[in-house]
Amino acid sequence: MAKVRAESGLPRTVEEFDRWNAEQPERWEFIGGVPVMMAPASLPHTIIKGNVFRALANKLEGRRCRAYVDGAEVKGHKLVAIPDVVVECRPANLRSPTLAEPVVLVEVLSPSSVREDTERKWQSYCLMPSVQHYLVVSQERRQVMLHTRTGPSAFAETVHSEGQIELAAIGVTLTLDEIYDGIDFEPEDV
Repeated sequence: MAKVRAESGLPRTVEEFDRWNAEQPERWEFIGGVPVMMAPASLPHTIIKGNVFRALANKLEGRRCRAYVDGAEVKGHKLVAIPDVVVECRPANLRSPTLAEPVVLVEVLSPSSVREDTERKWQSYCLMPSVQHYLVVSQERRQVMLHTRTGPSAFAETVHSEGQIELAAIGVTLTLDEIYDGIDFEPEDV
């Protein structure tokens, strides 16, 4: 479960967080101006994240966009986040863990991260002009929510439980079969 640190002496800005975080033994994110410790991932979370990364990396091979997993940071308003998968379409700056212009962001939901991923991170992600697609992937059921930029301050939201997900900004289509390869869900009661 993700943990929020007690308020005393904590960083209040991204710059303060960067200095503070460099001295921490755990992995932390800064969400909405609050440090949040990252919880260990479940096996389904790890499998789904790996599936998304592998599919994107394979489909982007030889093109200018690159997929990143486990460690690439993005920064925004009161945010330093480590998304599960990120796509950026510019040459990598190997001297920095931060991707300056993420185009696609992917978060695999964990029971402890639902609020952060669907609300608090999204509030910062949608303000980043480079972000064209934000995928929120459930590990509890076969369902992906896709936010696609439709204008400078507008996104369309679609929910997918079958078929394909079009990521037009990078010219890639993902299938739910690729995303959920190796994951079996119990049938839901209707």
